[in-house]
Order: sequence, then structure tokens, then C-alpha cells
Amino acid sequence: MPRPALRRSAVAAALLATATLAACTGSDTPEAGPSPAVAQSAAASTATSVVAAAEKALGDTTATGGTARQAAFSGAALRSADAWAKTLGAKSAAQRADAALSTAAVKVLGVSRAGEEPRQILAQASLKKSSAPVLVLLQAAKGSDRFTVAAQTPVLAGATVDALDAATSGSASVGDGSGLALTPDAAVQAFAESVRYPDPKSASGLAADPAAQQLRAAAAAQAKSISGQGTFTSEHTPKGVVGGLRLAGGKGAVVFADLQRVDAIALRNQTKLTPGKDVTLLSGLKQITTEAALTSNETVAMVIPESGQARVVAFSDQLVGATGR
Repeated sequence: MPRPALRRSAVAAALLATATLAACTGSDTPEAGPSPAVAQSAAASTATSVVAAAEKALGDTTATGGTARQAAFSGAALRSADAWAKTLGAKSAAQRADAALSTAAVKVLGVSRAGEEPRQILAQASLKKSSAPVLVLLQAAKGSDRFTVAAQTPVLAGATVDALDAATSGSASVGDGSGLALTPDAAVQAFAESVRYPDPKSASGLAADPAAQQLRAAAAAQAKSISGQGTFTSEHTPKGVVGGLRLAGGKGAVVFADLQRVDAIALRNQTKLTPGKDVTLLSGLKQITTEAALTSNETVAMVIPESGQARVVAFSDQLVGATGR
């Protein structure tokens, strides 16, 4: 009668062997790692071609210039590009030279991961004259293979951006900013409040930066210059986070955002002020007698760590419109 017991033992041994084999087999199979939204070589060629096309379109004042800019830029960056081209006649040769971008050595800093939308490529170009670095965020909308410049801004003196994950694996998108010391929206709002005039609000979550200092100083100087005639205010309104990528090693994220600044002048008594030539080219406004409002697009890039203060690493602005009487 011991036969059935022997049979049960044999079955149990066979099952144990099968389970052990399956476990061994599973441990030998590596988990698939993240992959980039764009292959490394394609990201490099895309960044180079898009940055070159964008730089060429900025200086195109012909009838086809607008179409070229629509193909190279998107969002607020497109409106800024159109305004730059429209006001080229107001810029000196030195100003144009200072702003000219070199497209000879565009470097890919990071690429978003497959499955995340929009697809993103963070590239670095440089200014021809000073060799100062310029951050360029390229994006492709869902379902599109066409990348455009969604944000472009020069890096502030002394500022740095920590490394992103290798382009062979891709970097996670910033998303809603979970795990960061500040959400991207909160960081941008804090920046906006810290540079308004009058009554800028101190932002404990932001490190001091030269862009904010310069904005506050310029506003104070403008207010002082017309104090005998009227008042000056400067309001910065966040217009949304454009995008961004997580940094390697849990060091936070680099985030790009758009703001809109409105500089307003209200004169107590009717007088005659002549606006700058760029204001006239954009709006047709040739004289200010009682009030005026100048609208500028602002692009800011921030590094937001997982703990500690966020810091502004790049900033630029572009006058895009004006009203007055």
C-alpha cells in the first residue's frame, strides 16, 4: 500500500523542480529599462536642424517669414519670434549681433521618455558673439513628428543646469512636479510676485538671481523717471508651464514657463511722450499723452530641487504689443 504515497512524493518533487526552474529563469531575465522618445542620433540631428531653421526665420522679414516662423516656433515663442522680426528695424547692428545664435554646435542635454507627451528635446546652443549658452526646449505635439521651439532663453551668468539622464534612456517629464520642493506652478507664481512693481513679495522658496534683481531695479528706475508726471506699475502674470525634464540622480527638474509682463504708465496731466521705435513698429503708437501699457512675453527656466530653494537659471523677455493714448 505504500505506492500511492510514493506517487504523491514524486509529483511534489516534480512541481518543486518546475517552480525552482521558473524562479531561476525569471531572475535571469532583465527588466526592460526606460527608452527615449527619440533615438539619440535622431535627437541630435533634429535639434540642429530645428535650431538652425528657427534662427534663420527670426531674421526673415520677407513675405514668407511668417510661414517660416510658424514652422519653427510654437506657443508664446512664436508670438515672441514674430515680434522680434517685426521690430528688427528698430534694432542696431550691435543689438542684432548680441542676439545672434550660433547653430554650429547644438548639444542635446536630454530627451523625454517614450510614452510621455509632448515629446521633448532639451538642447543647448550658444550666442555667436559671447559664446554664452542658450537653452532651447523643443516639443512635438501628440501624433506629430514635427518638433518646434517651444522655449528659448539664454542662461544667466554663473547659472548651471545639472545633468539629465542619458539620451539612450531618456529623462522623465516634470509632470505635475510631484516630489519637488515646489510645484512648477507655485515656483513660477512666486517668481512673478517677487518682481512685480510696486510691492514685490519676498519668495523664501526661490534663491536670489540676477534676472529678478534686474527686473526690480529697472521698474524702480522707470517709476522714478516719471514720478513728476505720473505713475508706473509692472505686473507679471504666469501663462503656464511649457514643459521640462527631471534631472539625473533625483536632483529635481528643469522647468520652462511663460509669463506676460504689462508695464503701465498713467500720467496725471496730459503731456507728450514719444515711445520707442519698437513700440511704434508693433502698435503704430507714435505719441503718449495720458496712458500706455506695454506687453512683453517672458520666458523663464528654473531648476526646482527635491528639497531646498528653486533657482532661476535662464530668463529672457520680448516686447510683443502696446496700447496707449
